[in-house]
Amino acid sequence: MATVLTVTANTLIDFLGPADLVRGKVCRVPRFEITAGGKGLIESRVLVAHGHRVLAAGFAGGLTGELLREQVRAEGIEPLFAATASRTRIGFQALSPRGAFALLENGFQVRPAEQRELVRAIRRRASTCQLVLIGGSVPDPSCQDLYRQIGQACAGAGIPVWLDSYGPALERALSGNCPPQLVKLNRQEAPAAGLLDRVEEVHLTDGPRPVRVRGPWGRFRVSPPRIRERNPVGSGDSYLAALAHARLSGFSYLDQLRYAAAAGAANAELGAVGRIAPADAERLVAKVVVEPLDEQACAQVERAKSVPSRRTRRRRSIAT
Repeated sequence: MATVLTVTANTLIDFLGPADLVRGKVCRVPRFEITAGGKGLIESRVLVAHGHRVLAAGFAGGLTGELLREQVRAEGIEPLFAATASRTRIGFQALSPRGAFALLENGFQVRPAEQRELVRAIRRRASTCQLVLIGGSVPDPSCQDLYRQIGQACAGAGIPVWLDSYGPALERALSGNCPPQLVKLNRQEAPAAGLLDRVEEVHLTDGPRPVRVRGPWGRFRVSPPRIRERNPVGSGDSYLAALAHARLSGFSYLDQLRYAAAAGAANAELGAVGRIAPADAERLVAKVVVEPLDEQACAQVERAKSVPSRRTRRRRSIAT
């Protein structure tokens, strides 16, 4: 399997527990599950579950930063964190019959020297990886140029970068000299179309509704399967991590889209953020619908009908 580097600038320690919140009453839970939070760290868990080696870069500070490092190591992920004087932020999530509720700190202060240390650490290790995934917000307004700098460092090592972010941090990364090869974002976060035109491949998600994809193989609409949703948090991250796994594993492009959408739905159905295994996604793949939206995409679909997919060939080889 491949080595992937994930970047989570706005890391957090997340406390997740079952709780039926009632206004004005103390709510006691059996226990909290402590997880390493933030988009890149959720992606890291999914990739590790699929057998990849994962290096997780970001910021970690104070007692919560130490807890973050311990949690990351315990999950089989290699930490690559730059230390900060400020502590890592904290979040709480409650899963109730009426849905999921989240309470998150916005971020934490990051000094310029701490930002430079993170970029240096990524530059040193990027050449050992096949892909870099950058995810989430930045913890401090002074970090708005961070993703552009990381993209430039990875480009110098010849490593592709996929980005899932929003706001000024995303816009600066898109307008830089080395924009990411792929951007995943939800419909509410989409920047000016002119900036997205600089990106080779775009995946535009919209909650449980179809994903719009534009890339070298054409334009597609990817409809995820219908599920009983428990907790949608982390579904977009599971989508992107599963897409990375499928691409690094040599799946056909249409199978990549199916597997990614199935993984995102599986995460929402299971409710445990980023805890999906390959079997969870595999059981939903057949229920994903991929529709071509232009002639180039139609040609891709017709070609796929005449050439067995990688997953089909693998099943045949196992059967024989």
